[in-house]
Amino acid sequence: MRRPRAVAALLLALAFASGGLAGMAVEEAAGLDWFDFLDEDARRDDRLLDGIGLSGAQREQVERILDRQEDRLEEYWAARLPEMQAIAAGSHDEIRAVLTPRQRAVFDRRAAARGARAVEKPGD
Repeated sequence: MRRPRAVAALLLALAFASGGLAGMAVEEAAGLDWFDFLDEDARRDDRLLDGIGLSGAQREQVERILDRQEDRLEEYWAARLPEMQAIAAGSHDEIRAVLTPRQRAVFDRRAAARGARAVEKPGD
C-alpha cells in the first residue's frame, strides 16, 4: 500500500514541477514578464521614497539601482532553471523505472502532453 502512495506523491510533485516550468517557459516565449512581483516591489519602493525630497538625479540613481536589482534577480532564476529542470527530469526517470512498460507508455504520453521530458530508455 505504501508503494502506490509513493508513486502518486512523486507523480504529483512531478506534475507540479512540470506545470511550473511549462508556465515559466510559456511566459518567457510570449515575452511576458514573469517577475511581475517586482512591479509591486517598485510601488513599495516608491512609497518608501515618497516625501523625502529626492532630486531628479537621485531619482535616476535609484531607478538604475532598482533596474540592476531586477536584472540580477532575473539572472539568478534563469541560472537556477536548468537545475530545476534536471531535478524534475530525474524524478521523471525514477518514476518511469518503477512503472511497467505499459504504464510507462501511458505516463510518457501524459508527460508529453504536459510538456514534460519523455525519455526513451533502451529496452522500453
